[in-house]
Amino acid sequence: MKSSLSRRIVTAAGFLFLALASVQGAGAATASGPSAPTDLRLEYLSNPMGVDVRLPRFYWTPRPGARGEGQSAYQILVSRDAACDKGDVWDSGKVAAAEFVHIVYAGKPLASASSYFWKVRSWTTSGQPGAWSETARFDTGLFEKSDWLGTWIGGACLRKEFAVGGPVVRARAYVAGVGYHELRINGRKAGDGVLDPGWTTYDKRVLYVTYDVTSLLRSGANAVGVMLGRGWYKNRALLLRLDVETAGGGRVSIVSDGSWKTAPSPIVEEDLYNGETYDARLEAAGWDEPGFFGTGWKTAAAVEAPKGRLSAQMMPAIRVMDTIVPLGMANPRPGVYVFDMGQNFSGWARLRVAGTRGTAVRLRFAEILYDDGMINQENLRGARAEDVYILKGGNEETYEPRFTYHGFRYVELTGFPGVPTAETLRGRVVYSGLAQTGSFACSKPLLNSLQRNITWTQKTNLHSVPTDCPQRDERMGWMGDAQGTTEEAIMNYDMAAFYTNFLRDIRDVQDDKGQITDTVPHIWGNRPADPAWGTAYPLIAWYMYLYYGDKRILEEHYDGLKAYVEALRAKAENGLVKYSHYGDWVAIDKTPPAIVSSFYYYYDVRILADVAAALKRDAEARVYMDLAASIKTAFHAEYFDPKSNSYANGTQTANALALFLELAPEAARDGAWGSLFNDIVYHNNSHLTTGIIGTKYVMEVLDRFGASDLAYDIATRTDYPSWGFMIENGATTIWELWQKREGPSMNSQNHPMFGSVGAWLYKTLAGINQAADGVGFQKIRIAPQMVRDLGYASGSIGTVRGRLTSAWSKTAKSIVIEVEVPCGSEAEIVLPRGKLRHIVLKEGGTVIWAGKKAATSVSGVRSVEEVDADNLVRIKAGSGRYAFELAGD
Repeated sequence: MKSSLSRRIVTAAGFLFLALASVQGAGAATASGPSAPTDLRLEYLSNPMGVDVRLPRFYWTPRPGARGEGQSAYQILVSRDAACDKGDVWDSGKVAAAEFVHIVYAGKPLASASSYFWKVRSWTTSGQPGAWSETARFDTGLFEKSDWLGTWIGGACLRKEFAVGGPVVRARAYVAGVGYHELRINGRKAGDGVLDPGWTTYDKRVLYVTYDVTSLLRSGANAVGVMLGRGWYKNRALLLRLDVETAGGGRVSIVSDGSWKTAPSPIVEEDLYNGETYDARLEAAGWDEPGFFGTGWKTAAAVEAPKGRLSAQMMPAIRVMDTIVPLGMANPRPGVYVFDMGQNFSGWARLRVAGTRGTAVRLRFAEILYDDGMINQENLRGARAEDVYILKGGNEETYEPRFTYHGFRYVELTGFPGVPTAETLRGRVVYSGLAQTGSFACSKPLLNSLQRNITWTQKTNLHSVPTDCPQRDERMGWMGDAQGTTEEAIMNYDMAAFYTNFLRDIRDVQDDKGQITDTVPHIWGNRPADPAWGTAYPLIAWYMYLYYGDKRILEEHYDGLKAYVEALRAKAENGLVKYSHYGDWVAIDKTPPAIVSSFYYYYDVRILADVAAALKRDAEARVYMDLAASIKTAFHAEYFDPKSNSYANGTQTANALALFLELAPEAARDGAWGSLFNDIVYHNNSHLTTGIIGTKYVMEVLDRFGASDLAYDIATRTDYPSWGFMIENGATTIWELWQKREGPSMNSQNHPMFGSVGAWLYKTLAGINQAADGVGFQKIRIAPQMVRDLGYASGSIGTVRGRLTSAWSKTAKSIVIEVEVPCGSEAEIVLPRGKLRHIVLKEGGTVIWAGKKAATSVSGVRSVEEVDADNLVRIKAGSGRYAFELAGD
């Protein structure tokens, strides 16, 4: 939702000159002609395998060479030939268009299970042609159910041998193995994913994974093996198709059927919450290689197929993303060793051990310790969180689990033969393999620690769905947590494919009344969802449009969003939705839940109206704008108290909600703002008392009303309640509660919901925002708030159009800001001028702007102007890299 309120800039006095320093590198004014486009992508995927979209979209980043240049035309070639010299599948011809994202495929129908190659070239706005890009490849998945050929079979370990009659030139495996699977070919694991496939509502959808297994196969005898885990599916089932092409045109397909053999697995127990027990004595050496002759293998039986539709897993797979060396090891009791990883994270431990056959080594996981140094698992509730490895004996053995994960900082090791060393354990960091595309840093170390804690919390709660926590008996897709942190996640990570999948997950749980659930997939919580939780559906869809410019998302989900809003409307009382399950969850000062639900009812209706307008459904847009107007009137009448100049009971959350969406009419706005300010500053000594809902909005409200200094004070406090309090008490991730608590219930040490403040770091301190009418970062507004003692701040995010950077520093006599504007975008850069009037813009020592008069032009700079009323300087610039300076005489 875009507010009409302009952001007020906190001014800093004493700045006289505005200069543009020359910048070397891509985008500088001295660059020559355009180079080849880069960063070729398809459907948000950097490595597209198994694309089951019949009309995929293409993306690239033009490299025009000069500042202010963009793209005026493009040409795409798609071919079955790797050389891609001709567009035998699609040649777009020269298309006059500035757009280079969301370019929809318009060639011949794509075939299932096929490889395609593509490249692109572009022309600059001045008409210069660029070189062809490098060639990229994408593979289609299986479009039709009939493409699968095989049958669903069951077991724990499954295998089949087959022969290949020549050198292998291409091989793809399509695997739907649920709950989890690991594919192995000729003794080697295929791919780098773990905990595959992603969790879904299995009655509606089952994800399959596509593997390029060309390098794992050979001419002659081969074997394919699959291990299955229960996961969230709570059962084991496999559907597989393996296609092999050989030199000379030979083809063979292996499918799951009654010719496969199965045997028990060495994994004798596996559970997401309780962990895994692995008995290495039960291993059948060579079971996944050809020529294996094991006893006890039986014919695999057909099993009932999951009811859900088969869909390609097009989001990044869960992977082992990092390995952590423990900070140290303690020995609090005889035979008990506790390793401190130094970081709270999701994943497991890798164990190295040698000992007598049958020795059971136990690993237990925890986030916190008792005072005596023993691990404290009370806050895990019912989750046992332990892995047991039973040695086969002989040489050193290495173990890490396959079908479980934990959230932890500490690992307790018992049953170890001998004394462990620093090499015994390593932490394996596991989450969905999203690229971290954003970075933030500033001169305040506490805020750098906050940013670090936010990103660790966010990424370790991305496990195919956005989870609430990784450690206790929960780990679910709670929608309140998801919607509260969406903007922060987008600032830090490439979330497009992930949220595309999650929105589909939400639609899968929607019933015929339009109602959705508190958790997705639905395990815990209610139907209908609390409005503050259900709003994840419209909000995430809208954020996908705002941040990625993805109109297809709106088209695909419009009917679902409309049905959701109408389900809310059916529950309205006197024009307001008041039912609630959670309200402003875990707040210190309790806000009446009804006002939270009413706020989100209005928000969702406004979003639906904006979606309808974006899709040119003008009549429906008017209907929902009118509905929103009536809700706004009812909201103020129901909740505003003119005696206290506050909404509801006057909590920070209640007033922040009314101000954020301008539900407070102009006559009441100043009073509500004064009440909010007074509560924060005078009643709570610059602390928040908000829960997860109010926290998301209050910092932005403070900025809008010119109180960015106060927001900074809040963000940098170190006493209770504050993010700094968490950090001062050893937190390496964000807590579930403001307070430090070691009881058995609400005490997750790794919970993303209060991490919503991460968006404020980028939007306010680095100043990275879209213009009021901006979508997909075509129009950018860079307006950093240079607050208090902050000497510098820098933020950089990966947009769908390319990198966007804002980095500033200030001294008593100057401000320097460096900006990188993506190709095809335009930016308005707003800086505080201070009280002095004389402004100079320099490049290479040449004065180009002085006393409101242009002295010479600068490549890429469209205009420079003073805004006397607000004491600002406003610079408008096109794409490229710039360094501006405001300095004294």
